[in-house]
Amino acid sequence: MIKRFALLKNRTGDREEGFALVAVMGIIALLTVITVGGFSLAQQTLHEAERTKSEALAFQAASGAMDAATARVGLTGYKAADFPMVFTAAELRSGSATVTATETVPGDIRFTSVGLARDGSRETVRVRMFVMDIYGMNIAYGSGFNQNSSGAGKFNGNASIYGPFYTYEDLRQGDNLGNAMSGGLGWGPVYIKSGTLDVKSGYLVDVGLLYVDPAQPDPKVVTAPTKVIRSVPKINIPRVDTAFLTRAYANAVTESSDNNEGDPVVRSVPNSEVTSTGNPATYTGTRAPGASTSYKVIDNDGTMNKSLAAGFTLSPTTSFGKPNDDFVWNHSTKVLTVWGTVFIDGPLTIPATVGAVTYVGNGSLVANGEVTIDGDFTPVGGLLPGVCGDGVTRNNQSFDPGRIVGIVSPSRIRLAGSSGGNSKNPDGVPTHAGAYFADEGIVISAKVHLVGSLISKGIDVEGNNNMDLRTSPNLGQNVPKSMPGYGNLSQSLAIWTRQ
Repeated sequence: MIKRFALLKNRTGDREEGFALVAVMGIIALLTVITVGGFSLAQQTLHEAERTKSEALAFQAASGAMDAATARVGLTGYKAADFPMVFTAAELRSGSATVTATETVPGDIRFTSVGLARDGSRETVRVRMFVMDIYGMNIAYGSGFNQNSSGAGKFNGNASIYGPFYTYEDLRQGDNLGNAMSGGLGWGPVYIKSGTLDVKSGYLVDVGLLYVDPAQPDPKVVTAPTKVIRSVPKINIPRVDTAFLTRAYANAVTESSDNNEGDPVVRSVPNSEVTSTGNPATYTGTRAPGASTSYKVIDNDGTMNKSLAAGFTLSPTTSFGKPNDDFVWNHSTKVLTVWGTVFIDGPLTIPATVGAVTYVGNGSLVANGEVTIDGDFTPVGGLLPGVCGDGVTRNNQSFDPGRIVGIVSPSRIRLAGSSGGNSKNPDGVPTHAGAYFADEGIVISAKVHLVGSLISKGIDVEGNNNMDLRTSPNLGQNVPKSMPGYGNLSQSLAIWTRQ
C-alpha cells in the first residue's frame, strides 16, 4: 500500500512538473511573440518616425525656400529671370529646394516650392501672392478730399479705372464716384481700407478680387467673377514732405555737376536715345530759365524754400540744354528730356501754347508748388504692347524704361487740357502717360486718357469730364528712382497650400 502510494505520488509530481514545463514554455513562447511583435512595432514606429522626420525636413526646406523667394519678390519685384530659384541643402540645412514662379497677370504671382530631404522625401508648398507696387496701382489715400464740393470723398467724378485701385473708407457711387461714372472699376484688384463698396450694378467689370474691411457691411453690387476678401493689406504710402523735398533738392544739385546723372543701367537701354558724353566738371550748356549754376535746379536763392513764385514755365519758342544732357527742351520738336532729378523751387506750368509734349529719359520733375499740364504729355514713340490686368495682351500698355518721366508736387497736379480721351477704352492711345504723385490732390479738368499711376490724397475729375485711367504692367519695375517711395512694395498672400 505504501509502495503504491509512493508510486502514485511520483506520478502526480511528474504530471505537475510537466504542467510547469508546458506553462513555462508557453510563457516563453508568449514572451517571444510579444518581444518579436514589440520589436516589429518598434521598427515600424522607428520607420514612421524617420519618414515623418524626413517629410518634416523636406517641408522645412520647401517652406524656407518659399519664404526666401516671396521675400525677394516683395523687396525687388517680380522678375521672370530670377526663377527658378535653387536652394542647396547647405543653405537650408534641412534639405534642398527649388522654387518656380509664374505671373499670370501683372502683380498676381503663383509660386511652387519643392523641398527634398536627404533621403529623397519630397514636399510641395504652393503660394499665390499679390505684389502691390505703389506705382503699379492708382491710390487715393486721403479722407474727405474736396470737402467743399457735393462729393466728399477720396475720388470724385466720372472715370473708368482699369487695374489695381487702393483707397480708404467707403467708395460710394454718387458721393464720390459720380452718378454717371463711365465704365466703373475694371480688372482690379480693388482695395478699400476701412470701408466697403456701395455702387450700382455694372460698376465692377471683370474685377477678380475685391478687398473690403471685415468690420464693414457687405459690398454692393458684387457678382461673378468678383471674389470678396475680408482683409485689406495696409500700404505705407510715402509723403512729399520737407524731408523728401530736401533730398530731391540736394540730389539735383549733385547731379548738376555733370551731364550723365541718370541711371547708367537705364541709359544703356536700346531706344532710349541717350548716350554718354563724359562728365565735365561744370555744365556749359544753355540753362533753363531760372536755373542757377546747378543747371537741374530752378531756384533763385540756393535754398529749398519755395522762393520762386512764378516757378518754371516751359516755353513754346525757346529751347535749352544740349543734346545728350540730363535736362533738355527742344521747342521745335516739342521733346523734353529728363534724367535723374530736376528740382523747381516753385510751381511748374506746361501751357496750352506749347501743345502736346513728348519726353525721353528716366527721371522726375519735382516742383515745390502746384503743377499744371495743359496738353498731352506722353513718351516719344508712345507705349509698347503688354499684358493687361485681365491677362490680355494689348497695345499701348508698357513703358520703354528709358522713357518714363514722373511729376511730383507737395501741392496739386492739374491736368487741364488734352487731345481728348477715349471713354471706356482699355487699349486706346493715351493722352498722358507716366507717374504722378501729388500730396494734396490731382485734379482732372479735361477728357484725359492716362496710362500709369496717380497717387494722391484725392483724385477729382471736374465737371462733365471723363477720365480713362489704366495701370501699366511694367511702370512699377522701372519708375524713376527720384520718385517718392521708390521701391516701396507691399505683398499680400492670398492662398497657401501644402502637398
